[in-house]
Amino acid sequence: MLRWRTLAKMDAHEGQWQVLVVEDDAGLRDLLVEFFRCEGQDVHAAGDGNAALHAVAQWSPDVIVLDRHLPGMDGEEFARIYRALPPPHAPIVLLTGYVRPEAAGERVGAAAVLVKPFDLDDLLATVAWAAQEPELALSAATDGH
Repeated sequence: MLRWRTLAKMDAHEGQWQVLVVEDDAGLRDLLVEFFRCEGQDVHAAGDGNAALHAVAQWSPDVIVLDRHLPGMDGEEFARIYRALPPPHAPIVLLTGYVRPEAAGERVGAAAVLVKPFDLDDLLATVAWAAQEPELALSAATDGH
C-alpha cells in the first residue's frame, strides 16, 4: 500500500529541481510549466507518453508529474516502460480524475497521487517532497508491490 503523507510543512521553495510534466491537455500543461518556472524550477513538458519517453532519454528529471489519461500510451504504460529503462528513476506524482485514486497510483507505482482538480500549492509541496526525499518517494511507490 502507498504511504500518503501530509506535506503542508514542506518548504516548497527549498532547492531547484528538474520536473517533467506529462499532460495531454495543452492548457493545463502550459499552466503547470509556467507555474513551475515561476517557482524557480527547471521544467520540461511532454503531451503524451511517447514524447515523455523521448524526454527522459535525453534529460534526467528529479520528478515526473504524470497525467493518468494520455492519448496512445496512457500513464500506466509510460510508467511500466520508464521503469524498465536503466536507472536512475525519478519518483512519479500522478494526476488523475479517477474515482479510486489510490488504486490508480498503485498501478502506476506513483509516489503520490493528486486528484483533479488539485491545488497548485499541494502539487508544489508534493514535488518538493519527492525531489528532496527521492528514496522515500520511490520506496512509497513500491510498498505493496
